[in-house]
Amino acid sequence: MASGLAILVPYRNRKDYLDIFLDEVPKYLERVNGITDYAIYVAEQQSQDRFNLALSRNVAARAALDDGGFGYFVFHDVDVIPLCDIDYGPRSFNVAWFLSAGSCKITTTDFVKANGYNPDFVGWGDEDVEFYHRLSHLGSDLREWHRIPESRQAVAMNLEWPELSDDEALAWSRRYFGHATSGPRFVSYRRTAGDRKLQRYDKSSDFWGLGQQERNQALWNRMHTLSPEDKTSYIARNGLNRVRVDRTVRLARGRIRWIKYRTRDVLDTDDVAGQLARG
Repeated sequence: MASGLAILVPYRNRKDYLDIFLDEVPKYLERVNGITDYAIYVAEQQSQDRFNLALSRNVAARAALDDGGFGYFVFHDVDVIPLCDIDYGPRSFNVAWFLSAGSCKITTTDFVKANGYNPDFVGWGDEDVEFYHRLSHLGSDLREWHRIPESRQAVAMNLEWPELSDDEALAWSRRYFGHATSGPRFVSYRRTAGDRKLQRYDKSSDFWGLGQQERNQALWNRMHTLSPEDKTSYIARNGLNRVRVDRTVRLARGRIRWIKYRTRDVLDTDDVAGQLARG
């Protein structure tokens, strides 16, 4: 049985973040976790339409599945860097909220069973909630990382908040993860970077279009209220099966696998959302 780890990173435009990620994460995996059987897949949307986080995750996953040899995936945000007490090793269950709300650690078997992410969630918002619901609906064992003991002393660097003080970062972490005492926490880039400066990237042009989050919320609400039978059917026809990677540009450098793509080249745009709206 395949046992390797594929770290899957959705990406567009944030080169400073990615440079730090590709420098730090391999060192952490090898020196701290002792993991050597891994690859990092960066799925870069090059078209200028609204960045589709769900689609980018599917593109990375499709490429990794085609390559083979991986027993589990970690879907990873490019702006979160592990520092200590974070274990990327496999589990007998799937892990939601791994490091951040939209990221997770999942067996390839359960990912395929859930048919990946729903690419109709354009931009950002609710694509992770719907994916976690898919897993639960189909009977996969799913636990939230920030609620299990292994995360209590975990520390990660959040590149989105380069200038926060330690107290501000701790307060933000407690609100984010919902704990008052022990639990995972973020520190800022300022804490670890010394004199190096990092400009925070403005994601609004990538993720948030007029009314997009409201449309995502409506899509999630509609899917959530389907009957169990209709929900199973919807999951089966709308997800990873709509993604192809034969027209992407593939590059490899050591353990880094880069997939450059345009939305229209990788996504089957059949009116699946319209089918859902019509019931």
